[in-house]
Amino acid sequence: MTDEFWQNVLEDDETLLWTGRPTPRISLRNFQLLGPFIGAVGTVIAGGFLLTYNSLPLSQSVVMAAVIGLVVLSLVKGLNRWADLTRTRYALTNHRALFFRLQKGETRVKAFSRSLETAPDVKPTSPPSVFFIRQERSDNPALAGHLGFEYVQDSASLCRLMATAYKGAKR
Repeated sequence: MTDEFWQNVLEDDETLLWTGRPTPRISLRNFQLLGPFIGAVGTVIAGGFLLTYNSLPLSQSVVMAAVIGLVVLSLVKGLNRWADLTRTRYALTNHRALFFRLQKGETRVKAFSRSLETAPDVKPTSPPSVFFIRQERSDNPALAGHLGFEYVQDSASLCRLMATAYKGAKR
């Protein structure tokens, strides 16, 4: 992202502290990303057993259609999640946490005030994910989501910029 981009996004008294983007690695720690692909493999194996040992009153073409449909749905879900991450960028300023999504010639931005910041919760993904924004639902304030920057390389430097340190943080 260019200097001109930041001039258009940042407010007058706002300072850019950190920028990053998700860079997930293929690992068991990132099971939420690998899960749909493993699910597709499991569906193929289960479908193979059904076709081999079929004593059900279903034709093989119905079983094949169901297996193919479930595999396609699982793969589409996994690929969409990977694609979303490749189009995501993050920034932390002295006033806001910014989430960018690059889409077909435009950039969508969501901004959250640093006043919503909580102690960072570092998840052991590969690289780590740092969740630090509490977002309450307007229809039910008791339900709150924990948002943050996922799969970021320099999570340790990001955590040092948080208002409240997480347990065990080195300052």
